[in-house]
Amino acid sequence: MKARELFEKLKKELDNFSIYDIIMVRSFIEKDAKYLPPQYKNHYVEAMMKYLIETFNEIKKKKVEEIKDEEIDEEKLNEMLKRIEKFRKYNTEDEERFINLSKILCPYLAFIDRKPLHPEYLTFPGNVKIIKKGSIYYCPVKNKQLNEYSLCEFCVAKSMDELENES
Repeated sequence: MKARELFEKLKKELDNFSIYDIIMVRSFIEKDAKYLPPQYKNHYVEAMMKYLIETFNEIKKKKVEEIKDEEIDEEKLNEMLKRIEKFRKYNTEDEERFINLSKILCPYLAFIDRKPLHPEYLTFPGNVKIIKKGSIYYCPVKNKQLNEYSLCEFCVAKSMDELENES
């Protein structure tokens, strides 16, 4: 599959989302963040919602002609979509909306726009952030989150360890 074909598909799916869906996604993110340390919880919710809305609007405004029409690794794409389906814990309507939106935004970020799945302005526990050097992103938590449920392996960001090894 080519990037433009994937983009057209994602953009069409995004047309099914309303402001009501975004509100439900926020509700889910707030519930899901309940176990975060209190000092990070509000920041996490606000940063993720900001990034979600920015990415949502970017897809809405972007034209297919603006997409570099590269080949997409469909095996990786399908694995990412299966992984997102594994996020299910609560079987609630807001969780369903979150999963459906994630199945649009995450492939766009990882395979088309080539941006990290978390925003650069998100502060992770330990007061660390994603860093961009030139066109390369480095994530401080990538190696700590690699498991069967995370999407880290699909993210364009490299591990912060790689930046430290280059220095």
